[in-house]
Amino acid sequence: MVGASLLLISTAQAAQAPVYNLSNESVAEKLANLERVVNSRTRNQQRVQDQIDGMQSEISEIRGRIEEQNYQIEKILQRQRELLLAFDIQSQQLQEASELSNAELTKRSLVTGRTTEPNAVASSSPAETTNTAASTIVRPSPSTPEVSSGNDEVDYKAAVDLILKQRDTKAAIPALQEFVKTYPQSKFKSNAHYWLGQIFYNEQNWEQARNQFGTLYTQYPSSSKVPDATLKLGIIAKNLSDRAKAREYFESVVANHANTTSAKLAQEQINLL
Repeated sequence: MVGASLLLISTAQAAQAPVYNLSNESVAEKLANLERVVNSRTRNQQRVQDQIDGMQSEISEIRGRIEEQNYQIEKILQRQRELLLAFDIQSQQLQEASELSNAELTKRSLVTGRTTEPNAVASSSPAETTNTAASTIVRPSPSTPEVSSGNDEVDYKAAVDLILKQRDTKAAIPALQEFVKTYPQSKFKSNAHYWLGQIFYNEQNWEQARNQFGTLYTQYPSSSKVPDATLKLGIIAKNLSDRAKAREYFESVVANHANTTSAKLAQEQINLL
């Protein structure tokens, strides 16, 4: 009796238990779905990686082009600086020759007590020409710019020739600096400061250029090179982000040196501020 009862209870419990579908087809379907999801994510990741690789390649190409363009721009700027220096050299040659010729004429007139005409130099006698050539000091080579003859005119010409003829601005810097120290009272000292400023300006050494042009601007206001030096002081101040000082220099050129090329350039700079 008891055994029959237990059998009935066991049969009833078995009938009430839930039934799970654990067939092979259900498991295979789930695995297939999971595989499709994984494959889809893998393909998406691959597409993203391909896009990243493509963008990195484009960025590298753009960087290469930028570097090439920067190189070309630097070459253009360097060529421009060389042309500006060449232009300054050519524009100053006549003025330098005129100043040196006038100095020689004045020296001769003091000795003879007569006024010497400019063409008198060309008509001087062979003996005078020979004596002048014999008394000429050999200009120092670029390797020895510090050589001093004791004559400010000769040493100044030697230093400037390093720029005008030999195009050796590196050697000209110590030669001009030595000239300034050796001949503090020379009439060519202002020109030496100008040439030093011009060399540093073309090298974009703004501080050194400002010092040299500033000395010319403050100590030699009557120099013929002051208009150009003042203009470049303004450009230097502009490059150093001192727009107020730049305007001051530009306006000084326009006000004090009207009808000059420097004044026209200064006005253009003012319009750009």
